[in-house]
Amino acid sequence: MIRGSGGSLSTVGVDDGFFPMVCKELRCRTLLVAVLCKGLQVEDVKIESITVDDLDGTQVVLKLIKRLKRVPEAIFIDGVTVAGFNIVNPEELYSKTGIPVVTVFKHELNLRKIREALEKHFPDWGVRYGIIEKVYRHSTYVQTPWRPLRISAYGIPPYRAADYIIRLQNTSPIPEPLRLADIIASGLTRSNVLMLSINKGVTNKWR
Repeated sequence: MIRGSGGSLSTVGVDDGFFPMVCKELRCRTLLVAVLCKGLQVEDVKIESITVDDLDGTQVVLKLIKRLKRVPEAIFIDGVTVAGFNIVNPEELYSKTGIPVVTVFKHELNLRKIREALEKHFPDWGVRYGIIEKVYRHSTYVQTPWRPLRISAYGIPPYRAADYIIRLQNTSPIPEPLRLADIIASGLTRSNVLMLSINKGVTNKWR
């Protein structure tokens, strides 16, 4: 597979970490990681904690973006949900930053099952589901050398988003900043010591 070069393109990928399922009851915290790359090379990494199943996902991503050493040309996020059913609204993110946002869907969504799960567990399910459905229905497939990817782009046309993705594909179909954010967030939160430190007072309940 031909790898992208990235060139001087400055982009950031944002993804969340692991959390035990008991966190959905306890509203524990996990990590959200932003990886800034120039081309395929890492320039900066920023980390924030985020509450499982809360509704502050967009605000936490905004905090991460503001802390980066430079303003990226595009923001890549993995789907619409982070930390369980916490929501990142890419349309709001673009509106508040002026930076194009590309949501990458690694897997197809079953909107019916998502709606049923939200209705069962969240009084504000309509707000959450409304964003998920809107972003997913806005999505389209773009072709890449690896495979087609379903994306939803804001502030940038899909063909330009596809060009960015192709330039940033390194060892997988997922653009490198987003792939690295996933690796770092997942790796850090597999540490029991770290999870205990960011969840003092509640983590004794899942030991």
